[in-house]
Amino acid sequence: MKNKVLFIIVLNQTELLDDLLLKFNDEVGQAATVIDSVGMAQHLSHLDEAKIFSTIRPLIISDHAENKTIYSVIPEEDLDLARKTVRNVLKDIGEPDTGIMFAVPVLFQEGIRE
Repeated sequence: MKNKVLFIIVLNQTELLDDLLLKFNDEVGQAATVIDSVGMAQHLSHLDEAKIFSTIRPLIISDHAENKTIYSVIPEEDLDLARKTVRNVLKDIGEPDTGIMFAVPVLFQEGIRE
């Protein structure tokens, strides 16, 4: 088995989801799964004032009520291509409220078509 990684994108700019998935499919050629998710900062922003200091509340409030988590098991040699593809759609992933991406090694897989 070739080395695989679990490539994960947490997308805050959900309006870019369709573009990202189409580009990912075209460029990387791997299937992906999308789940609805909410970040800790967004969840905490709904707590009342007694539970969170009003001075830090503005630091954790996001313009996005939810995000999408996309994950795909990809060959390790496609990792750079996958990262480039995400950057091409999201432009500057380092900007706040854009998203994050990371990968972790896959030790084994079953049920995934090659």
